[in-house]
Amino acid sequence: MTGGNESCTAGPTSMSYLTCLTYILEEWTGVEHIGDYLSYAFYILWVLFPLVVVFVLPGVIVILFYISILLLHIYKRKNEIKEAYSHDVWVGGREMLATLWDGHGRIWHGYELHGVENLPPGPGLLVFYHGATPVDFVYFSARLHVMKKRGCSVVADHFVFRLPG
Repeated sequence: MTGGNESCTAGPTSMSYLTCLTYILEEWTGVEHIGDYLSYAFYILWVLFPLVVVFVLPGVIVILFYISILLLHIYKRKNEIKEAYSHDVWVGGREMLATLWDGHGRIWHGYELHGVENLPPGPGLLVFYHGATPVDFVYFSARLHVMKKRGCSVVADHFVFRLPG
């Protein structure tokens, strides 16, 4: 084993960093052939990775919905900033949630909104497809609120109102 200030690349035969790490783990744990165990663990991780990806995104979205509800509840309780927004108390809450969801859409999905300058200044009708969950509308309304400070009303199917939260 290498000691003191020696490295795995010192000596007559140089090792790759992964081989060096395997050698150090074998010495530290006392388990022989730890590389076989690690390769098996990496194989299991590779096989189960699609399942992890499938369940992580909906889990993050549901957690973000409940965090939004919790933040609005805290905002309602700690409402000392009424003087700054005298016409509507919930302006700060809308800004906070729009920024939260816009950031999630941009970071997680790379969500962008093009053609907002073509929206009429008054009322309008936007028709778009949504997939299995209405999260894309949440991203759209958050981005629209951040860019134009405009709200959007919804006409939706009954199942949308059965979602928890």
